[in-house]
Amino acid sequence: MKKVYIIILLAVLFRLYHINFPVLGWHSWRQSDTATIARNFFYNGFNILHPQINWNGNGTGYVESEFHIYPFIVSLFYAVFGINDMYGRIISIIFSLFTIYGIYLLVRKIMNESTALWSSFIYAILPLNIFYSRAFMPESTMLMCSVYSIYFFSEWIDKENLKYLILTWLFTSLAILIKIPALYLGLPLAFLAIQKYRYKAFSNYKLWLLAFFVLLPVFLWYYHAHQLFLNNGATFGIWEFGTDKWGNFNLWIDPKFYEAIFVIVIPERLLTYPGTILFLIGLFIKRKYPQEKLFDFWLIAVIIYFFIVAEGNMQHEYYQLPFVIPVCVFIGKVMGKALSFVNFRTKFPENKIQSSLALVCLFLIIVLSFLRVQNFMKSEDWNSPVFKIANDVKSNSNKTDLIITISNGDPVYLYHCDRIGWTVISENLDLNYVSQRIKEGAKFITGETNKFESQGSKDNHNKIFQKYNIIVNESEYFIVKLK
Repeated sequence: MKKVYIIILLAVLFRLYHINFPVLGWHSWRQSDTATIARNFFYNGFNILHPQINWNGNGTGYVESEFHIYPFIVSLFYAVFGINDMYGRIISIIFSLFTIYGIYLLVRKIMNESTALWSSFIYAILPLNIFYSRAFMPESTMLMCSVYSIYFFSEWIDKENLKYLILTWLFTSLAILIKIPALYLGLPLAFLAIQKYRYKAFSNYKLWLLAFFVLLPVFLWYYHAHQLFLNNGATFGIWEFGTDKWGNFNLWIDPKFYEAIFVIVIPERLLTYPGTILFLIGLFIKRKYPQEKLFDFWLIAVIIYFFIVAEGNMQHEYYQLPFVIPVCVFIGKVMGKALSFVNFRTKFPENKIQSSLALVCLFLIIVLSFLRVQNFMKSEDWNSPVFKIANDVKSNSNKTDLIITISNGDPVYLYHCDRIGWTVISENLDLNYVSQRIKEGAKFITGETNKFESQGSKDNHNKIFQKYNIIVNESEYFIVKLK
């Protein structure tokens, strides 16, 4: 048992870099949206039923989105310690550590100690796991809930103790509330149920009650969230089929879809190439235990989810994070056969070639993970114009002033300025747009100069400078006051 705590300690050390860095960099738009919701919970009374963003202009900011238990927890930390992005990162790390421990518990129960330790260790060191488990995002929370959903259900299947059924309900519901695609958990859960009860699983009233009570809060929340959209007009695009998240037939037959996920993200960013090789080897290792096929069904469920949420998976590599959990088990099986985590000295002389190759792959995974995470971290820069804009906006405006920010939809400027307003791409920032926003209460425009790339956007920039009052005009950014 002590070895898993060493793995968890190492995982903490891997995730401490930039722990105190404000939200910025890779996927700053998703991080700043989540951080904004956490801060607005703190500002506006901790109403978890009404998450608020800052890019809704003079609207309420109530947004149709997933259930925001993670930013709500962060907001409670704000109430005790004050607002600091570091607490969002810390909570993400804590949930990721529970995920590592949950993987260990589940794999140890189904297989053995050595495979469990290797599976949890591999999960701890893969690059995207490291990066997103210290990001201000709900992914760590959802992944943790997913692991414990399966683990506690397997415990209930074995012992039929009510507490495990309640814990299964809690973690499964939370996983789906946090991310609706976590419905894929139904397949591995169904596998465990059918394996235990066979055809009687379909007539087991406890299983039907569990499914009902899992889906009930999910239905109620997403119905409520849709009402927020209908009343306020702000949404994260949860139900926009074929646009920002969900798939369609054209994507399924597009080679770029398969290239993005199965050629670029998974082997290069998610697993690293040596990790991918170990995973493919692990797929062909004979299953010794009946319940071991759980991870096959888990893997199949996630791949089905790739196709259903095709656009989201094609655009955002963190959508593939659920894939890593079952994959780490297959890698753990390979490592466990070649290098016993429990009795290394005995195993190595028996399989010198296999053990040596496994050690080489492990070394390469660690090196490539370090390089990948380092590359992600480059965009977390204290000299970023975002911070300079935020300081000048705070100095030249009131807290209640509405501002227009120029970006590709990234609300990070509004977040760091701690202002409400709009995000707009430079091509759309013409005088008509500005005039309309002034009628709605806009007082300032700010943005980075390099956002104006096309000739049309540069013309818009010049017209705004000619018509309105320039209060800051640095080489990297500007602030214009609207009369």
